[in-house]
Amino acid sequence: MVGLVAALAVTGCDRAGPGSSSSAPTTVPASSAPGPSPSGGQAPTVIPISAFLELPKHLSHGETRTRVEVEEAVPRLCGGEFASRGETAASAAVLSVHGLPGDEPGTIPAGVLYQTIRTYSGDGAAAFMGRLRSDLASCESYTRDGVAFRTRTAALSGVGGEALTIDVIQPQTDLPGNPVGGSQTNRAVVIRVGDTVTILWDAEYERSSSKPEVVADFARRAVAAIEAWRR
Repeated sequence: MVGLVAALAVTGCDRAGPGSSSSAPTTVPASSAPGPSPSGGQAPTVIPISAFLELPKHLSHGETRTRVEVEEAVPRLCGGEFASRGETAASAAVLSVHGLPGDEPGTIPAGVLYQTIRTYSGDGAAAFMGRLRSDLASCESYTRDGVAFRTRTAALSGVGGEALTIDVIQPQTDLPGNPVGGSQTNRAVVIRVGDTVTILWDAEYERSSSKPEVVADFARRAVAAIEAWRR
């Protein structure tokens, strides 16, 4: 399964049908002051598996919280938007293959959820978020391997200290790569919790798109896991 998932991890909201997303990119506002780290101490230098969200059993498709290389766990956009620039105290990443609420037994997975966790010293986490916003403002579209992509960003309220969503949009195709009309949209969420940043990337499984409400639930679960770890 790991090999299959790795092959499907390319950038790729309906699992089998087109997503709808044509609105213009939005500017994501900066948040308030960084605030203290969740534990009030030094940034951790080791990230345990328990720090990552654990999918509920009814959404899990076998592989869950499998360790992967950090570089594999974030979407490829215009350039180095997610680069840590060597400022992290620790970083780690996992993947989980997930379904959707209400799926019947035997339904194919809905997506491959990657999660990265990074800890930063001082105000490094807030600085990363600021740089990311700036980089995304100049990455509204790009082309990779002959495919035209668009990005759309928005602030996400009520999750962590600050958060934003990034939609990666491309033409919908069938499995062989033939255009079928419409768009495929996959969502990333970047969240800061004190001195910790987590990046959730809901990558495609067989040309699937993200369901925003499902990704929002993943984001809340991810924050809860980080807060429990840092207590």
